[in-house]
Amino acid sequence: MKAGVGLVAAFLLMLLSDYLKVAEQRRWGNACFLLGLMLFTASLAWGMALGSWFSVALPLRVLFFLLAALAALLEAVSLFGALPARETYLGQGETPLVDRGMYALCRHPGALWLPALLLFLSLGLGSLGLLLSGALAAGLNVFYVWVQDRWVFPQTIPGYQNYRKHTPFLIPTRASVKKALATFRQD
Repeated sequence: MKAGVGLVAAFLLMLLSDYLKVAEQRRWGNACFLLGLMLFTASLAWGMALGSWFSVALPLRVLFFLLAALAALLEAVSLFGALPARETYLGQGETPLVDRGMYALCRHPGALWLPALLLFLSLGLGSLGLLLSGALAAGLNVFYVWVQDRWVFPQTIPGYQNYRKHTPFLIPTRASVKKALATFRQD
């Protein structure tokens, strides 16, 4: 319960961050985003610490940890490798549009990999608390990226409206997978 309240508060801080960025208060927006991210992480840890545990056979545990590591890598590439991190998360000016690689796959690839990361990590650890907190976090994240997609990014990223016409929101299509693979090969 407490972890859920923390997760909701974390996403509210991140939404406030986006509001402040739209209102051209990027410094305060960046601070709110970082606070939200810290609260997000702490809330997941709190959910794991307070929750119950279940046993997982060693071969499955290894498999789940490997899948969690893959999802973590994809999440990191989506949020910090494919995007210009300084301009995106700490910058004071406009955020540049990225429509290659992961961002040719779908408009919010981080929202694809986060549920997988949390699911496989919770299964590898045998943590029911992390599993439940992770499910809530993944749902809140889909709502968060939907708000960004509809309201924030069209106002803060030049060319985003056109990008929306050609790239799926969250679920990749055959065409977007082909485009993503082609742009990965070009880089």
